[in-house]
Amino acid sequence: MDKTQQEKRVHRGSSSRSSETLDITQVEKRNVTQHEKRKARKSANLAPEIEKAVSSFVKYATETAGFEGLRKECSIVLDLKPEPGTYERFKACSDLNRYPEIPCLDATRVVLQNTDGNNNDYIHANKVKLDKLDREYILTQGPKSNTIEDYWRMIFQEQCVGIVMLCNYTEEGNQNCEEFFPTESTAYKYYGKMFVNNKRIDHLDQYNVYTLEVLPEGCSNSIITRLAHCTTWPEKAVPSSGRMVLRLIRWMEQLEPGCIAVMCSAGVGRTGTFLAIEAMCTRLFKGCESKVKDIVLDIRKQRALCIHNELQYFFVYSTVLDYIRAKMPKYHSKVAKFYADLNKL
Repeated sequence: MDKTQQEKRVHRGSSSRSSETLDITQVEKRNVTQHEKRKARKSANLAPEIEKAVSSFVKYATETAGFEGLRKECSIVLDLKPEPGTYERFKACSDLNRYPEIPCLDATRVVLQNTDGNNNDYIHANKVKLDKLDREYILTQGPKSNTIEDYWRMIFQEQCVGIVMLCNYTEEGNQNCEEFFPTESTAYKYYGKMFVNNKRIDHLDQYNVYTLEVLPEGCSNSIITRLAHCTTWPEKAVPSSGRMVLRLIRWMEQLEPGCIAVMCSAGVGRTGTFLAIEAMCTRLFKGCESKVKDIVLDIRKQRALCIHNELQYFFVYSTVLDYIRAKMPKYHSKVAKFYADLNKL
């Protein structure tokens, strides 16, 4: 074979491979396009009031406010602190509080019923009810060694169908939450007069779900609650991605109707951030025009000092925008720009 023939053969082989690559690329592009079209059709079926609410939020977050505007907004929110005289029971029960600087409001606190001879009616937990959310939430601190029994009294009393745990037991060398339930499958334990039985563990992506049976000693009617434990959210900070939070919200939506307890170390930072995200996503896709500032102020009026800092406040915006981008691809470029600008801060 002469040199000219070799060159022609190599050229033909190269052309053939290029043609194959081009065909594969075209198939991939076609599949992606079809997927985007399906998502676009789905978003096109949304009610006009949902379109309006989402559009208004995206425009405000990505265009109108700007990050300086969001900073000013956050400053207003963080300035809301409880008035003196609104957390007297908290002051009277200092040994039951994890942090002396995080008050528990009298008006919304969970009052433990005296059903077992225990005269204590106090736990550092508040009931939070937000407009357009079907559930009531209990926001609470991580149990201390002397409040574990009270914690399970509360869960049983309020018939909580789920618990979202956003902290680890030890964080940065500090004991931020006591081990308050048996973590091995089929294990059970008494905490004072409260019986807790671990019936099952499901290992899911980024969190574990424990199915727990709870009942007071001498009671024959137990309740079943499901506890989702997320271990990847740093204290006073935010996760690397909001996708984990959105997965937890989807998990909550699958639970039966009823109260859900949300907790972290203090029960205000990660806990408040999580509930604000849940509230915004729910309200927007019910067609209710909503502002993060108003939601967080409403939460802080019921559970003092929810959301610690600007980082967590911005995380509410970015995660809600991520949720919108997943449901409505037409906002992809605006959300991507928001993320890019946020990363420059």
